[in-house]
Amino acid sequence: MKMETYNCKDTINPVQDNYERYLSNVYNKLYKDPENAGKERDRSIIYVPYRSFSEKLKQDCPNIHFTNLDSSEISKAVSHADVIINIARGEEVVEAEVGYPDRNVELPVESIANTEMVSDLYIQAIESGNENIQVVHTGRMNNKTIAMATAMPILGELAGIDYDNVIHTPEVDLKRLIDKKQLDIKTMIEEIDINPELSEMKVCTRALKRIYSAHNVDFEKATSSELIDVLLDEYNKYPRISTSTLMKEQMLENVADQLLKAGKSADKVREIIDELDVHTDEEPDSVDTVTNFTNSIPMILANKLVRDGYSADEVGLMSTEQKMELLADSEMTAVIVADTAHMPRVMWLADYLMPDNFKLIFIESRTGLSEDMLQKSMEREERSFGLGSNWLSNQMRTRNPAKVGEKADKAYWGDKSISNKKLNDKINEQKLIK
Repeated sequence: MKMETYNCKDTINPVQDNYERYLSNVYNKLYKDPENAGKERDRSIIYVPYRSFSEKLKQDCPNIHFTNLDSSEISKAVSHADVIINIARGEEVVEAEVGYPDRNVELPVESIANTEMVSDLYIQAIESGNENIQVVHTGRMNNKTIAMATAMPILGELAGIDYDNVIHTPEVDLKRLIDKKQLDIKTMIEEIDINPELSEMKVCTRALKRIYSAHNVDFEKATSSELIDVLLDEYNKYPRISTSTLMKEQMLENVADQLLKAGKSADKVREIIDELDVHTDEEPDSVDTVTNFTNSIPMILANKLVRDGYSADEVGLMSTEQKMELLADSEMTAVIVADTAHMPRVMWLADYLMPDNFKLIFIESRTGLSEDMLQKSMEREERSFGLGSNWLSNQMRTRNPAKVGEKADKAYWGDKSISNKKLNDKINEQKLIK
C-alpha cells in the first residue's frame, strides 16, 4: 500500500508524516453517528502520543486535546477515571512450557509495553486516592484460529476427554489418547453431516473442512489417520491461553515490583495486589478490536452500577442497553492504552462504540518499534481502519455496542454457531460412532 506524504513542514520524518496523515484521516471519522446522519456528537478526547507531533496535526484535529503524560490534565483524569483499558495486540504461539501445556503463548512487544504503561497509570491512580479504579485487559486471537477453536469438541471426542480439558493435556498425551481410542474421524464427520439430530454440530465439520482445505488436504481421499495428523498439526499452532490472562499476570508482577522498589512493605504490597486482582477484568479472546470494545463495555458498565449500589445479581440480569440507559447521565472516564500504530483505529472505535457519557483519554505506550516495523504496522492498521469504518458505519449502521457485537460474532463465527459447551454436550448425548 503506497502512502501519500502528509507534508508536515515541521517534521522531517516520513514515518511521522504518514502517521499524522493517518490520524488526520481517522479524525475526520470521529463524532459521527450513522443513525443520526449529519449530526455530530460532542465528546471530550485527550490524547497523549508517544512520539512528538506537529502543529499542523493539532490544527487538523481541533477537538482533540494533545498533551503530555506528566500534564495536570492526565493527573486529574487518572485520579477520577473509572477504568483503564489495556488493548492487546495479537499473540505469538510458542512451544508450551514443560508441565503447562496451556501456556504456549507469548505477548508481543506492543502488549508488553501497553501493560507496562497500564501498570504505571494504576499506581498513579491509587496514589491519588482512586483505589477502586477498574482495569480491563482485552484478549486477542488471530481469525485464522477460529476454525480450530470451533473444532475443539471434535478433538476432545477423538481423545475421549471434554473439550475444555484438551488445552490442559500435553500434546504427547493427547496423541496417545487418540491412538488408544481409535475413532474414525471420517465416519464421525459423515455421521454428523447426515444425521438431522446432529445438525447443530455441522459447525464443527465445516470448521474441520476449512482446516483441511487450508492444508491442501483432500478430505475424500485422505485416510482417517492423515486427517487426524493434520488436525493435531493445526492444534499445535493454536493459542491455548488468553492474552488478557498473560497481561493481567504481567501487570500484577509489574505493580508488585514497582511498589517493592519504592519501599512498600511486602504485606502492604500483597494487600494492594489483592485489591488490584479484585478490580481487574479479563475480556475473552476477541478476533478484532471491534469485539474488544463490545465485550468490554458491558463489564465496565456493570462495574460502575455495582459501585453505585446495585447488586451484582441484579446487574447480571441487565442487558447492555439497560446498563447504558441507567448510566446515561453519569459522567464516566475511560483511560485507554494502545501502541502508536494501533492508536488511531482504537481512538475511532472507542469514540464510535463507547457510550457518549464517557470522557476518553488515549495514552500511547512506549513500544519503541523500529521505523520500518512501525511503518508496516501502521499500514496494516490503516487497511483495517478502512475496512472497519465501512463495515460499522455503512453496513451495520449502528453504534449500539450490543448490536455491533452480535453482528460481529455472526460475521466471524457464523449465523448458526453455538458454544463449544453446547457442542460438547451434544457429542455426549449422541453415540457418534457405532
